Amino acid sequence: MAVVNGYITIDEATAYIGRNETSDPTELDEVITSASRLIDGYCGRHFYQVAATRYFDSRNLTEVELGPFNDLVSLSSFTFDYSGSGVYGTEVSAAGYQLQPVGAASDAPVARPFTKIRVLQGLQLPQLPTPSGREGLIKLVAVWGWPEVPVDVKQATKILVAEVAKLADAPLGVAGFGEFGVVRVQKQMSARAQQLLQPYRHPGNIGIA
Repeated sequence: MAVVNGYITIDEATAYIGRNETSDPTELDEVITSASRLIDGYCGRHFYQVAATRYFDSRNLTEVELGPFNDLVSLSSFTFDYSGSGVYGTEVSAAGYQLQPVGAASDAPVARPFTKIRVLQGLQLPQLPTPSGREGLIKLVAVWGWPEVPVDVKQATKILVAEVAKLADAPLGVAGFGEFGVVRVQKQMSARAQQLLQPYRHPGNIGIA
């Protein structure tokens, strides 16, 4: 298998580990993918980008808090279902909302995603409960994730992959094989990796992972 939404490439991993690929590359693919997903769980967000339609509700009449794993890169469609009928008939134009934090995408030195949407021009968000009991009244068609993978996240991924590659004679930087196959990164993250990732943890995910 290929690396799936990994935060480093095989070349970057092997260069950091200091070894060359000599056999099946899928073993290292899996380690990189596992390390990247461990980081996602620890941070409460993913740093790769995916285009998708997602649904939300809000307890606030003017703001949508997107929450963990819903960082926003760009928004292409913003619609409401006020009646709870399943028909999203109210579309908000770009002038009718503001992505927040303002200027997040141009923050230096790391461009960040948007985590909240505020409606403008007197608009109000639909509220629960609806007569039908339907939820997910706010529909967002968007690109989710981060504008780019931060350097610190890449470095943390290298550290996690290197932990698996700690044995000098391990093939492809894989620490070994058990009865369930390739030994992957530990659930307990190293202190150095945690230090690198701490600034990127979603506030809504602290204490969960």
